[in-house]
Amino acid sequence: MAKKVRIGFVGGGFMGQLAHISNYAKLEDVELVALAEGRPELARKVADRYGIGEVYPNHKELLANAEVDAVVAIMHFNLHHAVIPDILNAGKHVLTEKPICVRPDKAAEMARLAEEKGLLYYVGYMKRSDAGTRYVKSQIENWKKSGDVGGMHYIRCHAAMTDWTWGNEPPISSGESYPVYENETAEPPPDWMTGEEGNQYVSFINFWIHQVNLLRHLAGEDYRLTHVSQNGRLMIGQTESGASLNLEMNNRTIKSSWEEEFTVYFPKAEAQVSLAAPLHKQMEGKVRIVTEGETGPVVSHPFVGTGWGFADQARMFVEAVRGERPVLSPASHAVKDLKIAEDYIRMRRDSGKK
Repeated sequence: MAKKVRIGFVGGGFMGQLAHISNYAKLEDVELVALAEGRPELARKVADRYGIGEVYPNHKELLANAEVDAVVAIMHFNLHHAVIPDILNAGKHVLTEKPICVRPDKAAEMARLAEEKGLLYYVGYMKRSDAGTRYVKSQIENWKKSGDVGGMHYIRCHAAMTDWTWGNEPPISSGESYPVYENETAEPPPDWMTGEEGNQYVSFINFWIHQVNLLRHLAGEDYRLTHVSQNGRLMIGQTESGASLNLEMNNRTIKSSWEEEFTVYFPKAEAQVSLAAPLHKQMEGKVRIVTEGETGPVVSHPFVGTGWGFADQARMFVEAVRGERPVLSPASHAVKDLKIAEDYIRMRRDSGKK
């Protein structure tokens, strides 16, 4: 077996444990070296649970003392601006949760820093890693390349989501207060936004940025916005090749409920992936493919497996660190997501003036 990839973790809370540390712990070619967590009792419990040998009170101590190849840094995204540059300047590959940060200018700065250092900056859009998404993405690329089913002309995401944890087991807890780290303050929204718009923006990039990102990924090209409804529930755009695009955003309170569908349409075919709740383990996206037959539509539902997007993402990050695959979700794409989010707020403001 090749030399194990040595991983350090920053953050051992809810997402740090359930979506990240637990998945890297299952990979045979990974060594869990160190954990930086400011709650000492929680840090010790998590380290003991997952066999992490070294514990530090903050990321700076970890970077100064632990020998790691890469860092998985899981904290609130409004602290990325204060932590991620330190990790990159220490020469470590890094994976964070989405979004990359709050402000597009800071996001671009961090993406440039990673590129200048020759490091991987993997942003955790785990929906890209989902096996169903990968199947549909490959099918769309094949259709676009061959031209056999006509040109891509419409992309739609319909989402009505509630129970994102899906009854997952609770994480290890210590009851300790969340620590305040020196020189780490929350990054504010862009200066041009009003207070209300700033709140709308932060809510949008916290919850809907996954869909903003995956629409671009499936289309295989950038897009621009053309309209946002006044209530913010509908976003319409157009891709570089002229395909129409929309995102329908619905909230509901029905328990054990998750509906998230992406469909890409061609004149003679369509491909759809229906994604499960983020923490719904062993549930890859369900695929539906429709093509034109001699007497009508031919519908198939390819089975892609029983994995989990977060587990797939952990494996793919390690493979990228080894140089075995490109980064599936690079920082450069995440910068574009925040620019779309800014345009979303601008267009929502303009809709309110009409």
